[in-house]
Amino acid sequence: MNKPSPNASVTRKGGRFGAAHRAPPTKPDPALWPQADFDVLVRTFSAHGFRAPCAWYLNDEANIAYARRAPDGGRLTSPVLFVNGEYDAINTINGNAMGDPMRAACPDLTIINLAGAHWLPVERKTELVAGIRGWLQTKQL
Repeated sequence: MNKPSPNASVTRKGGRFGAAHRAPPTKPDPALWPQADFDVLVRTFSAHGFRAPCAWYLNDEANIAYARRAPDGGRLTSPVLFVNGEYDAINTINGNAMGDPMRAACPDLTIINLAGAHWLPVERKTELVAGIRGWLQTKQL
């Protein structure tokens, strides 16, 4: 007997959020989003939208042109820290080749892993600060 795809029921409902086509309102979790931080995010995104923070993803042509003229082929000889979110489905470098170009371009690369996803400064603020501080101390920067 064939099992239906786990996405079949999502498709039948018209998408992840059904006919509404949008996520339901949810209260912020103060453990994840302290109220003061959440208020700043709401004010900032209300005033400026999401375009500017996402602009990096809209500038491939300019980023590629810049990379082509970077000194030493873009190789970074200074110490480099990459903070990897273990649950980030987009940017994790664990278990895949996503980090290989970075490893090749950064001979003094340190990678730390945090149990979080894409917004580590919000999800793991204390651990992130501790990781950066520890790296700076180790590198004597």
